[in-house]
Amino acid sequence: MVKVVVDDAKGLVQSAGNGVKFDNDVEMNGNVAGNYLRWTTGDYSGLSLLTKTDAQCDTGFTATVNTLHECAALGDATNAFVLPSATAGAVVVFKWSAQYDGGNDATVTTASGDFFEAQTLNLPTLGAGAGAKGPRIIGTSFTTTQSLGKISTFTAAHNTLTMATTATNNQSNVGSELSFFCASKGFWRILWQGAALGSGVMNATFAGSTV
Repeated sequence: MVKVVVDDAKGLVQSAGNGVKFDNDVEMNGNVAGNYLRWTTGDYSGLSLLTKTDAQCDTGFTATVNTLHECAALGDATNAFVLPSATAGAVVVFKWSAQYDGGNDATVTTASGDFFEAQTLNLPTLGAGAGAKGPRIIGTSFTTTQSLGKISTFTAAHNTLTMATTATNNQSNVGSELSFFCASKGFWRILWQGAALGSGVMNATFAGSTV
């Protein structure tokens, strides 16, 4: 695919690269929809919905692409989730619909041959206030150095995300979200939105590894 530049003097101009570049304002009279916008804004209209019980989370499952998974996980067992194949434009959302504080780990593993993008998430402490929602934290290509609560850095060799469902004080209360977007085939970007339980400190473990 080539890059197309919209130029005032020349009109449409072919250039090196990918996508379309507009150098001036763009006016649109209709809705702009796409999985990247859904992922960044949380407007998930247009995705499918799957509801998972705690028992289904305890046995583990492979997530479905372009789907929001409502998971009533309690953390009373280790929950092993697997992402679908990372195809460009795909999005996968986990929304926790129960108080996820049973003390066991949740693992999210990529499909064979896929990985997480190299990225860093700077996860702020939310403070006390049951259910208080935090900002949508998206992994960045730069490595943050000044922590807002917990810095979690993933490399492009990591294929597993481990999150501890820390008891009493965490951010995996009802309404918290862990979601993924594929910008480049084979790699997933990560988004976390916490919901405070107790002190609202980030879960003790939120880290990438290669398994």
